[in-house]
Amino acid sequence: MRNDAMDYNEVATFIEVVKAGGFSAASRVLGLPKSTISRRVSRLEDGLGVRLLHRTTRRMGLTEAGQAYFERVVSAMRSVDQASEAAREHDGTPRGLLRITAPLDFGHAGLGEIVTRFCADQPEVTVEVTLGNRITDLVREGFDCALRAGRLPDSTLVARKLAAVDIGLFASPAYIAAHGAPSHPRELARHQLVLFRPQNGVAQWGLTHKDGASVSVEARGPIGADDYLFVRNAVTAGAGIGMLPQFFADEAAERCSGQPEPLVQVLPEWCDQTGGLYLVYPTTRHIPAKVQAFRDFVVRWFADKPGGVGGA
Repeated sequence: MRNDAMDYNEVATFIEVVKAGGFSAASRVLGLPKSTISRRVSRLEDGLGVRLLHRTTRRMGLTEAGQAYFERVVSAMRSVDQASEAAREHDGTPRGLLRITAPLDFGHAGLGEIVTRFCADQPEVTVEVTLGNRITDLVREGFDCALRAGRLPDSTLVARKLAAVDIGLFASPAYIAAHGAPSHPRELARHQLVLFRPQNGVAQWGLTHKDGASVSVEARGPIGADDYLFVRNAVTAGAGIGMLPQFFADEAAERCSGQPEPLVQVLPEWCDQTGGLYLVYPTTRHIPAKVQAFRDFVVRWFADKPGGVGGA
């Protein structure tokens, strides 16, 4: 075991190798030769006296000790970063890199404009957005905040609701012409359905009538996806009836100039009212000024939109 002091560049390099998924990817991210990356990790292992990574010609993975070490040092390095940010932000000015993760569909439906306006308001903040439908571990993966939709699971994250999202049933005019429209949710079983996040071809649709009545539908269909944009495109192509946030259907209608007719809302008096759009971020005593600024900005942004929550 090495007796000299720990080199924190080695720790940071190890973290990046794990996050990037390999030495070559970490080399591209850090702008360093792969040989340098490998030497740093090897020196870290020698200093600790344990093997952190399994290495083969095809893949790399964490050892049990490596997994435990990674989780601890990521948390520690984040605390150091937050302390540094707190010192730099002593004057209250938001600055630095803001890393955001969001669903793919929301990324395509307006997040670009939000980030553009925010950066114009906060010229000392740089924003990096990662889009994906996987629920990320914000602390472990180094994100400052996330935009999430739907029902949020219990979590230690702080969640700020930005807007209520009504989700309705939609179909293409061609599908309605060929198959007709249901008059009640129980008739959906006789239709082709396009599902969002199904489990083995089944999704539970909870629908509420405008008079307050509710019904649960076991929806089955041959096509399903974890992305609303895909669902909307399949519905537009005539695949069947799908559940979509109202703003996705509205956006499709706006794009239909010179194209086939926009989507038709099916059973318009029934919708799923449990959806919402949230900004979530880790619970800390010090919330970086850049995160506070983005939180306040998106709250104001959605306050004037349909379903916006607003408020302090």
